[in-house]
Amino acid sequence: MNSEQRSAIPLQTILVVDDEPEVCEIISEALRGQGHKVESAGDGVEAVEKLKRSEFSIVVTDMDMPRMDGMQLIEYIVHNHADIDIIAITGHLMKYKYTEVVEAGAADFITKPFSVNELEAKLNRLIRETSLRNQLAKLAVRDPLTALQNRRSFEENVRKEAIRTTRYQHTLFLFFMDVDNFKNYNDLHGHQAGDALLIETANLLTNSIRENIDTVYRYGGDEFVMLLPHLPAAQALNVAKRICRKFNLLKFEPTSLSIGIARFIERSGTIEQDIQDMIQRADFALYTAKKGPGKNGIFVDEYSR
Repeated sequence: MNSEQRSAIPLQTILVVDDEPEVCEIISEALRGQGHKVESAGDGVEAVEKLKRSEFSIVVTDMDMPRMDGMQLIEYIVHNHADIDIIAITGHLMKYKYTEVVEAGAADFITKPFSVNELEAKLNRLIRETSLRNQLAKLAVRDPLTALQNRRSFEENVRKEAIRTTRYQHTLFLFFMDVDNFKNYNDLHGHQAGDALLIETANLLTNSIRENIDTVYRYGGDEFVMLLPHLPAAQALNVAKRICRKFNLLKFEPTSLSIGIARFIERSGTIEQDIQDMIQRADFALYTAKKGPGKNGIFVDEYSR
């Protein structure tokens, strides 16, 4: 593989596991030579400790090891670090069948003796496949027009945030937002102008949230939602007011922005019921906000003040 082809392969953080120090060192040095960040472990038990302390994208493991063999290590990774890919290595072809190792959770299998080129080829194929899967997964949860996360992504992430809120007892606010008079704007200016308005709204919302804390989604049509954890009630209202002011400065007449606000509350017995309760309260708060004269309103759910 030439240098251009090599540079096209995303670099990885790899853990090499083998009870033979010489083999472990040869594999590690070969992978470092490709630019990857590599650590090593002498067996499965040491590997588990390193997996607990550091993040890895790929594990290359021998199968026949003392204390914890490769099959046990694969099972541990599958159950505790499901996003890590595994390449299994063995000199005992009859003891571990390819199908058994793959069914256990390994992405690929290589038999000793092997060449560094063979390992590199299998590793690069795995990295390309994983990269493609990740790209497709991102496309599945992104709105193609605004590039915001979509409703499917919201439904996945709201549960994660609700679980964190329950566990750590912090606040979680949900904003439901709707562009008032959007249909009128489309009728007056055309659908391309309507799309431009939605893109500008998405950019405004993205620039109004705390990076790596809050998240914004296109819920559908001209509806957007935001999740804001770790936020006092008074500050949540201030954030909503600031968003409405910024939207009005865009001067997309006759549109404005209405926002309904609800806080996550544990009161229904299950996390799923509490999430649906929050969504319904935020949706009703938005409906209430839009009922005001001229719309362009903000309404905080009665349980969220």
